[in-house]
Amino acid sequence: MKLNNLLLPHPVLGQSDDIDGDVEILDLEIEYNDSDYTVTFKICHENGTISDYVKTDKAIYCCEVSCRGTLYRELFTSNEPNFNFDLKRTSLRSKVEFQVYCLASTPISNYSNPSSHSDYDGFIFELEKGDLLANFGGFDFNADVEYHKLKAASSFMEILPNVGDEEFTVYVWESRKIQIWLPKKTYDIFKQDYIGKRKEYSEIIHASLVQNALTVALYNFDKALEQGDSVWADSIRYRLLNEPELNHGSDEVVPENIPRLVQRLLGKPNDRLIDRLESMSNVNEI
Repeated sequence: MKLNNLLLPHPVLGQSDDIDGDVEILDLEIEYNDSDYTVTFKICHENGTISDYVKTDKAIYCCEVSCRGTLYRELFTSNEPNFNFDLKRTSLRSKVEFQVYCLASTPISNYSNPSSHSDYDGFIFELEKGDLLANFGGFDFNADVEYHKLKAASSFMEILPNVGDEEFTVYVWESRKIQIWLPKKTYDIFKQDYIGKRKEYSEIIHASLVQNALTVALYNFDKALEQGDSVWADSIRYRLLNEPELNHGSDEVVPENIPRLVQRLLGKPNDRLIDRLESMSNVNEI
């Protein structure tokens, strides 16, 4: 159900200023195991009329889940302002959207809401089963993001050979993961076990290839979020919102702060690089 800018003849809580009062989705958690996602959250509102309709089985709280990547769609309902349900991981791919609302579960005669805008004074409405009473908003997540691995660069970035004749490294932010295209000869050397897979070289790679690529990508962060289906942008956004030390809990990326933000996201890669070089130097001296 698309609820944005929906115009109905009767007042709807959460739509513009139809009905006075705030609506919120609180305590949202999305946890997962090998087979399922478990989604839990609470609906918060203080509209007594709608609460009474739910308590008397004349209305019901709903959460509609949809995934364009797999065409999955399902409606979960509750007689309480709390939701807890499972989703099969195999049913979802890329962006998963949730829309939360309240519907009339039976016809309601002479409907009015004491908290509605003065424009509705003197009007009563005949509601049918399925008519919208409240819109609590929505949320989404990317099923392709491995949230428990977000601090690993490999969760949002990959290094590939440049299929063209380009002699310089190219950084691509438009793909689902940030891509680093190395010139073919350089990539062939990099992919050898004695370089690309050696842990002692990770600090050097982070401070050079990874830091440069993430810097370029973050200058296009908003564009990536707008285009959707961006694993790297969703991953970074999740970290920004859940790790206050990165950006004060905000997902707003200010261009002049990007170099510092990149270093925070990568755990001070330049410091780690110097420490690694010093360690390697000490070994060589011995």
